[in-house]
Amino acid sequence: MMPTELIQWVENGLLLAGLLQMLLFVMSFIIPRCLEWGKPLMHLPLLMRQVFWTYAGYILMMHLFFGVLSFFGSQLLLDGTPQAAILCGLMGMWWFTRIILQFFCFDRKGIPQTRFNILAEGLLIAMFLFLTVVYITAVYINLS
Repeated sequence: MMPTELIQWVENGLLLAGLLQMLLFVMSFIIPRCLEWGKPLMHLPLLMRQVFWTYAGYILMMHLFFGVLSFFGSQLLLDGTPQAAILCGLMGMWWFTRIILQFFCFDRKGIPQTRFNILAEGLLIAMFLFLTVVYITAVYINLS
């Protein structure tokens, strides 16, 4: 039998996860300015810029989808069905992958070292960890 405290924590966690991801969606519109993307991207061929912005758009919309689903459909994500487990697994792996990329693939020396950027990076990493834990725990609950 699943502890009710764990289920309640994940239910609340999904609501917070939804809010955080919708906030990330909104804040993503200032990231290009904070990271000063304009100049480096202008040196890329047009097709490469278009591909870059296409990928950015897909990622942005996934964050919005994850946020809306987690906030407004949190009960669907914990209904014990295989579909709920699979979807929570996808979202958990999405954020776990983002953590791995943060530490092992990104050249973070290229980030302007402003107070805002340093604080934002720390908050983002904490958010990525929280999201990973919430969704992977939801998988566990769905499979139990």
